[in-house]
Amino acid sequence: MVRTPGADDDGEFPAPDVERLVSDIDLAPFLGRAVDPTATPLTDPVPVSEETPPLLALRDLLTDPRFPELFARALRAIDPDFREIFPRDATGVLGEFVRAMSWALETVENARGDRAEVERVVEFARHLGVDHRKLELSTRHHERFGEALTDTLRHLAGRGWDDRLATTMDTAYRVLSTALREGAAAGHGPARVGATVVEVLRPTRDVVVVRLISDVMLDYHPGQYLSVLTPYTPGVWRRLSPSIPANPAGQIEFHVRDVPGGALSGSLVRGVGVGDRWVLARPLGMLDVDRTEPFRDVLMVAGGTGIAPLRCLILDMMRHAYNPRVHLFYGARHPGDLYDLPTLVDLAATAPWLTIQPVSESDTDPWWAGARQELPRTLHRRQTGTLVDVVTGWGSWADRQVLLSGSPEMLRATVRGMVAVGTPRENISYDRP
Repeated sequence: MVRTPGADDDGEFPAPDVERLVSDIDLAPFLGRAVDPTATPLTDPVPVSEETPPLLALRDLLTDPRFPELFARALRAIDPDFREIFPRDATGVLGEFVRAMSWALETVENARGDRAEVERVVEFARHLGVDHRKLELSTRHHERFGEALTDTLRHLAGRGWDDRLATTMDTAYRVLSTALREGAAAGHGPARVGATVVEVLRPTRDVVVVRLISDVMLDYHPGQYLSVLTPYTPGVWRRLSPSIPANPAGQIEFHVRDVPGGALSGSLVRGVGVGDRWVLARPLGMLDVDRTEPFRDVLMVAGGTGIAPLRCLILDMMRHAYNPRVHLFYGARHPGDLYDLPTLVDLAATAPWLTIQPVSESDTDPWWAGARQELPRTLHRRQTGTLVDVVTGWGSWADRQVLLSGSPEMLRATVRGMVAVGTPRENISYDRP
């Protein structure tokens, strides 16, 4: 006999525990009706002063810590499609939305009627709309998104919400959503391309090299990155840099490292297998080698899987008869983490303009790392230290065009360090995928 815990239970499963468990589960999809998260007024709404300009008041509501969770619930309640478009934990995506929207509101407020500044915001929204083609949003999606946004802000403001804020929000959203749709309509080529995993390599315990063949050739410039949707974490788009140039066969290779706490990397590294289907979308990014005459020599600095876009650039350069000299610093925490060094050495053997300098923070691999491949010998012996210390130890590199690729922490440290020793900031380029 199956017994349901409740009022007639013998006390083994007290009701409060069950209620607490149920309260942690989003039951809306199972109830067949939407649960309005704004139905109950907040006991402590965000203070709204009549003296605060309405655009800045809306910004203050957006940046309230409660906004992401309330907005995510409002989106799920207003349209079931948003459950597929957004990941289960939408905090990261909505955090980016808050930053972008706050910047737009502040810029328009500070413009004081300057048409050029306002147009800069609109152009940003158009550019974002091109990237949003991958989501295949309809007019209905834009309308429902705006309704959920307004409802959430009204809920946070409580009695402070008035016609002034409502009118300003309506106008701002209509302008930005129109620009987003204009950008999406102006995009060329397919919004999404399917691709099949054909080979998986695991050179280290936390790095996976994934090779795919796309259904249709996806044309991207070397150094760009693609938006990627995988089956391992539904709704999570990740920006990955191909390590080989685009080709008519549709072959693409990505390098992915398992980042602790990452929304996708862990499940991807552990779960990817041959035959899996991925979705690839529009290429982005501007990392490139300036080939204008006269050639200016190039310094490349790659940390970990940041080697992928720089290797892609090097492979593209090998199509040319003449190239600037390239000095590549390739760094990792342990020597065994320099997994792409054999490929780079092979490239340098046929490219006299390419010099490889391996760098690792420690001299030996930890015992728990397991067996590693034997590292090949290079013209320059491996140096020990952080990338920024080793690179700046060679000088200022003030006469080079500098391309950086790696983690956000590595990029920040390297830029600061190089500028401190005399590298002109305008000579340094990097993307933030």
